[in-house]
Order: sequence, then structure tokens, then C-alpha cells
Amino acid sequence: MDLYERKAKRNVEYARRWLTRAIKDFTLFKKLVPFDRRTNEPVHCSDPALAVYLLQQSVEKAVKAAAIASGQYKPRDFISYFKHNSLALIIDLNTQIVSQIQAIGLGPIATMMGVDLADGSSKLAALRNQIIGTAPLLDKQGRKVDFRTESRRIPAKIIDQLLDMVIQHRSLLLDVIRTTFRVLPKEIRKGYVESDDSQEFVKQLSYMIAANLKVQLPSEEQLKAPLEFVRRMVNLGFSPVDELNRWETTTNYLGAWAFSHALLWLSYLTFAHEETARYPLRQKGNIQAGKIGCDDYDDTLGIVNRIGRVGYVTSLILNDMRTEIDSLASFFAVDLRVKR
Repeated sequence: MDLYERKAKRNVEYARRWLTRAIKDFTLFKKLVPFDRRTNEPVHCSDPALAVYLLQQSVEKAVKAAAIASGQYKPRDFISYFKHNSLALIIDLNTQIVSQIQAIGLGPIATMMGVDLADGSSKLAALRNQIIGTAPLLDKQGRKVDFRTESRRIPAKIIDQLLDMVIQHRSLLLDVIRTTFRVLPKEIRKGYVESDDSQEFVKQLSYMIAANLKVQLPSEEQLKAPLEFVRRMVNLGFSPVDELNRWETTTNYLGAWAFSHALLWLSYLTFAHEETARYPLRQKGNIQAGKIGCDDYDDTLGIVNRIGRVGYVTSLILNDMRTEIDSLASFFAVDLRVKR
């Protein structure tokens, strides 16, 4: 086992301890809040402030588990800079991922897919600084935008829209996987047959998937990306699989969904409640001003009104993140000395 593999193994072991704590917090949350995948209406619990706090803690620890797995942070980063700001941390981790993509030479593949990594990284860094407060965002009146206040007063209907988007994204991934394994010849999936024209095979397969799902066809440039990605990863020392496994494919895609998409939005919905959900104020709070205490957590707060739906999406994330911890560690532990 080389230095990079040992580093990844240590990061995974520590990250899993954080993820375990996140799951324990969520287990307590489930004892307070009844929900299932069909939960769309408000649900009631005996202590909504405690339920929101446990949800916030679960999401925060899941974000920190991902950050620890990456190996890009020191303990003092969590203590003195990010603290309990899981939203800023998950955005910063995405900037680290963009940097790693560029460092290992995958930037041209992103360009093929129509993704401007430099622009994306710049926008992510600016957003992180705005949320942390080092470079505040100003509204039209020149006032500083308080992201915590904005988060606490998100109405239930907006939370529904965000969660609908997150769930639909996950469903689309599952549809793509199901369709791919349905239209892909068994001989190809089992690795028995190699195509003489890989580019044409990818093109025809992509067209079949797009037709089945009734989505837009990929461009010619986008069709080149999968084969170039495989070539680049082989050059980095990764071995291509001999056989496509539907369960493994689904697990990997859902892990990426949980981290890169869903966890970011869950952080936005929950990060501002770390302190307000724990302590009472001397007088009744004012949600419009963002000044609330634990006694103010009732159905007038969007997150309380939709606590069941938020809990359901959190349950999906915590389950789907299990394998992504390993993937993140391996991604950041790639030996950069491999010839490009």
C-alpha cells in the first residue's frame, strides 16, 4: 500500500466516524418526526425545535464527513473558520473538487461536456466568501444580505420546490440507469464483446437512452467525453471494470447525487438553525428579522411546516453517502506523479 492509499484509508476511517454520528443524530430525529416517502403535508411532533436541531446536526456532520474524506482540511479549519457553517463548507469542498479535476487533467473533459470549470470555481469561491461574511453580498439598497436570516424564513412552498427538484434529479438518475441496462446488449454488459467502433457505439447507445427518456440528445462533443474520460482514468492508474454491475452503478451515481447536489440544498435549509433551535429568547422572536429562539419553532416556520419532507430527503442522503466517502477519498488521493 503506497502513501496515497494509506492516506485515503485514514481519511475514510475518520470520515466514517463522523457519518456514524450523523446517522445517530438522525435516528433520534426519527423518534420525534413521523415521515415516509409519501409525506407531503405538515407533520407534527412534540418538540419541533429539537427535531430541527437534530436534523441540522445530522446534515452538518455529514458535510464534515465528506470534507474529512477529501483530506483537504485540518481540524482548525472546522474550529476557527467554518465552525457550524455547513453551507460554506460544502461549497468550499466543491471548489476543492474543481481544483482536483483540473490538477489530474480532467479539465478538457469538462469542457467537452460544456462545463466552464474556471468560471464555476470563481463563482463558488465568491459565494463561500459571501456566506462566511468576508466579502458580503449587498442587496439593491446596499444592505448586507444575511444568509442565515434568509435561510430561516424560507416559506414552505419554496422548500417544496427545492425538495421536488432534488428528488426529481435522483429519479432521473435512476431512470437513466434502468434504461441503460435495458437497452445495453447483455454481451456488452458482461464484457464478452468489444465494439470495433467505440465512438459509434457510444453514440447509438446515447441516442437510444435519450429516445426512451424523451430528453435532449447529447452534442457530438459531449459524446466524445465518456471515452476520453475512460482513457484518462486508465492513464492515471485506474483499471476499467470487466463487467457492468447495475447495483454498483446505481450506488455510485446515487452517492454522487447525495454529495454534489442534495447535501448542498439540505445544508442551505438547515445550517442557520444550529443556535436558534437550542436556546429561548427573552421575548417572542421575529422571523422576518431572523431573530428567533427555540420557543418560536412552530408551523409558521417553513422548515417546521415541511419537517417530514426534509427528513425524508435527509434519510436518502445519509444512506446514499456511505459509498461516496470512499470515492471522495480515492479521488483526492490520486497520485499526481502518474504520467499524464
